[in-house]
Amino acid sequence: MAKVVTIINFKGGVGKTTLAVEISTSLARFYGKRTLLIDLDPQASATFYVMEQDHWAKWRDTNGSTYDLFEQQHAHFSIRNAIVQDIVKGKAPVFEFDLLPSNPDLVDVDLRLADFIGYTVLQRQLDQVRDEYDYIICDCPPNFNPVTKNALWASDAYVVPTIPDFLSTYGIGLLHRSVHKLFSSTDHTTAFTGPILGGIILTRIKATNLHNYYCNQVRFDYPGQVFKQIISDSITIAGAADERTPISALNPPQGRTVDLQQQFQSLAGEFINRIYHLRSQKIQEMSLTD
Repeated sequence: MAKVVTIINFKGGVGKTTLAVEISTSLARFYGKRTLLIDLDPQASATFYVMEQDHWAKWRDTNGSTYDLFEQQHAHFSIRNAIVQDIVKGKAPVFEFDLLPSNPDLVDVDLRLADFIGYTVLQRQLDQVRDEYDYIICDCPPNFNPVTKNALWASDAYVVPTIPDFLSTYGIGLLHRSVHKLFSSTDHTTAFTGPILGGIILTRIKATNLHNYYCNQVRFDYPGQVFKQIISDSITIAGAADERTPISALNPPQGRTVDLQQQFQSLAGEFINRIYHLRSQKIQEMSLTD
């Protein structure tokens, strides 16, 4: 059964979507993991990172998108039918990396969900396909809206990307408290008490004293919870999105992309180890309380 992980940060511009796409690609390509990326951001940045707009428009109209998951009138909507299989195989030798594309109409869903139709909509939809994947990665908007809360309800863990600066790192504690509050205020009918913090990823790193200071500060504030692998800042990453081909899919990578691909590959390997360890730890803790 798939491990569901939400990539989240309340602040935009921290590399959240880049990480969601590149980790998903690396999991499939380098580690042979069946991976589904779910784009829950109305901006659809993850979708357009790997999918041409014309292809997306036709797919949205004929197969659906994440918007349709939350539409009550689509009670018999098939999430499986909306998934684009092997999304980058036409451009690179990457298989079993699938995409559930987004739709700007998700903004309207947020408004209706605010009137409350529940936080388990996505969870129930994912039950249809969880056995078909090793990992399901949810890319969320940079806020704590109802769609994001649905992703957290469906997740085993959440991962927080951050730039090493004051505003980005300050929000880590706020996010952690918000997640805790979301689940602590709920009367649980099951043993699920919310997703585990899977780790903090330092992104867009520059070789400056300021970034070095904040990297060390985050490691001090969250001992054992910061990924060892960092992701360097590079304009090359923006170019990958323009080409609709993740850096982790390039074969072979050239120039600056060689080092970046190695970083993403290493990060994905650490991601596997962390999520496995945390999930095993939580299962052990739950068994001790029974």
